[in-house]
Amino acid sequence: MNRYLLIGGNAISGQAALAGIREMDKNAYIYSSTSKDTKVSGADSTFTNLDLTHSASLGKVLQELKGKEINALVYIPARGTVGRPVNYVSPEEYEESLKFSVLPMLTLMRELNPRIGVWLSGFMWLKSLMRIYGPMTYTKITMEEITLQNPEKLKIIRYGMFKSDSTRGISILAQKMLRSGIYPELNEIESEWRASGKKFKDFFSVENLKEEETVLQKEGNFTSPYRPLELRDIQSGIQKAIFHKTKPILNLVGDWYWENDSLPDWPEEIKANLNLIEKWKYSKV
Repeated sequence: MNRYLLIGGNAISGQAALAGIREMDKNAYIYSSTSKDTKVSGADSTFTNLDLTHSASLGKVLQELKGKEINALVYIPARGTVGRPVNYVSPEEYEESLKFSVLPMLTLMRELNPRIGVWLSGFMWLKSLMRIYGPMTYTKITMEEITLQNPEKLKIIRYGMFKSDSTRGISILAQKMLRSGIYPELNEIESEWRASGKKFKDFFSVENLKEEETVLQKEGNFTSPYRPLELRDIQSGIQKAIFHKTKPILNLVGDWYWENDSLPDWPEEIKANLNLIEKWKYSKV
């Protein structure tokens, strides 16, 4: 029996991860978790009502799995302030996001010592994301920085944008911010949206996909045309990370795939607050 731990198995990407593991390992026994009181579909065992911000709740997982060999830990959850430009971030918001998105993963890695740990990021330097991803940008960069400090134990997958509850929520918050007029950096995108005649969620999606294609095609000599990320791609990314030898950062959008072992030269808007993550640059798991 090969054991896997999937935190956040009810999410769209969590279900794709579960399917990807099953396809590659017929002897997989998958433990999963959910904040709800129902079983994770497809998992062999579920930790229900898991509150990642409380050590007692996380202790249920550690008590059950401590001392057992874990092939891979896949950590899906991420939470924090979004819906505004990246340059509007406070240390308090950043620290609060880490409590849910980063610290539980580090605890699980240190206590369970899985063969490999995998978590998820995105293409944070895209203009379309810098407009609306706000403080969460630095949470994702923190994940990437920690991954590079532990390349033998961690991998992180940057995925293109896909339809999920998370992206719908971000779209709603971004629209509210546009209408509020609070952030002058959003005036241009508001004008473009109103001129398009589209519903905001459709405009939001089209603009992001356009940005992905324009910017990310420079990352490699791709022979396939651009296409948006699909569920099968999320599954493929998890399989590459767990079952193949790769660099610590995997990038995947549609048929485009490439690997990195260093971070990009972040845009000035992001560099302005990179001091927030300074203490994580030498973190070991």
